[in-house]
Amino acid sequence: MNNEAIYRIPQTADSKVIIGNSRFCDDVWDLEPLISVKSQSPSRKKLKFNNIHSAQLKITVKQYIYYKLGQVKAQTAIGTMHSLAYFMRFCKINNIHSLEKITTKTLLTFAIWLKSECGIGKRTSYLASFAVEEMIKVGQIKGWLVPDYDVLTGATAREIWGSGKDENTDKNVKPILDDVFDEIIRCAVDYKSYHGAADILTKSGIIIQSQTGLRISEVLSIKSGCLHQPSDSPAYFEVSLSKTVKGEPIVHRVFANELVIDAIQELEQSTAALRAESGLRELFLTRNRGIGVPNSMRWSDNRLRTFIRRCNIRGADGELYPLKSHQFRATFVKQLIMRKIPIVYVMKQFAHVSVEMTCHYLTLQEAEVKEIYSQLILSPDAKIAGIYADEIKKKTAEMFRGKTERDINSVILELSESLTFNPLPGGVCLYDYRRGNCSNGDGCFFYNCPNYITEISFLPILKKELSLMEQEMERTKRLGYERQWQIQYSRYQYLHPLVAGLEEQANG
Repeated sequence: MNNEAIYRIPQTADSKVIIGNSRFCDDVWDLEPLISVKSQSPSRKKLKFNNIHSAQLKITVKQYIYYKLGQVKAQTAIGTMHSLAYFMRFCKINNIHSLEKITTKTLLTFAIWLKSECGIGKRTSYLASFAVEEMIKVGQIKGWLVPDYDVLTGATAREIWGSGKDENTDKNVKPILDDVFDEIIRCAVDYKSYHGAADILTKSGIIIQSQTGLRISEVLSIKSGCLHQPSDSPAYFEVSLSKTVKGEPIVHRVFANELVIDAIQELEQSTAALRAESGLRELFLTRNRGIGVPNSMRWSDNRLRTFIRRCNIRGADGELYPLKSHQFRATFVKQLIMRKIPIVYVMKQFAHVSVEMTCHYLTLQEAEVKEIYSQLILSPDAKIAGIYADEIKKKTAEMFRGKTERDINSVILELSESLTFNPLPGGVCLYDYRRGNCSNGDGCFFYNCPNYITEISFLPILKKELSLMEQEMERTKRLGYERQWQIQYSRYQYLHPLVAGLEEQANG
């Protein structure tokens, strides 16, 4: 008997089971009824098994994907299939026809192959290994054609790849080097003339990301008519952010400079025919087995890598610069801070709802945050205020006396090593939380804490808060609310000297 024929029969689902517009036994599953996203092209709503070289492997993969569809959204299951595609290629190359015979060595060899031959990031490699791992674990429970013994000891995705987080993650991504960033923007502006209209999407994505700090998924979601150019205020465009309130997307207004305006207008013209043909409103459209929006998960690998290679942009090591889309976000935030733009502006730009979230998404390493804030607070020309501000200025003046600029920078760096900088909406907290919970004062937001330091760039914010506080004091006094007035006055006693001190320094 032909063993391959046996494995064409599903073991956990009848071959007549309907999945979307398809049957289990089909080699292509059309999941269109399960996916509500209209902007997604029809080709990206399909699961294809016809490239799997072995019938035994195919049935196991189908069983696993069928299981996933019962656990997660259809788009997630499609993503899992993309991850498994790496293992299917590996199996074909190594003449593996069934998961039953794989060993721990097989899984480790697969990991080595991912790293050395596939040119993909740590996160993508982790997901590929994890998909195989989960397929084996579930298959052992359900009786699929997988090893009936433990082959995962020492070979789990986490053991091989760690957490799976790499340069694409918010926390670990580094800002782009200044000279490299300038070269990227120069090349992006001229990209069309060098490489044709087909690369308008790449060009526009780079420009919009670099000038706004938006995620690439957010940039790719912008729609026709998003740009607004009022006569009495700066131009802006609207975008639906991935963050939500009560499950609904936040429509956010983002400032548009001339580069962004030009990019959006060019997109409007370039993709007009595709929008008319497809009925979609998105500006970033391409034709690839149907009309749809480019895959944000593949943007860095498919488009940015090509852009860097064509433009021959190299880092300090002489190698092609390993540009990732999320680096634009980190670079944008760093530029805001270096320009002494208060953190509340950063919060507004990224629609964050708390200081903690803002600090998390600054996407800067601790050392870089220290470097930026130490220059703001500790430099000889720093204009600062706070309970210990005079003491800080006195001590730094003594340490800087007779020093060259290079020596001063070294002193600042040394001082910063002993300090902790925690960004706040109106300044910086110097408290080191490794010492335990802070118990000083009534909280940094009320400006009576010795760990709180503010700087002159925060003056407009502090003045506005002082004005609101004075209005509230006047209101509570008028209404005879003595206790509420006392609370506001106790805070006023700390905020007013801060504002007065900064104004005095500002006026010279």
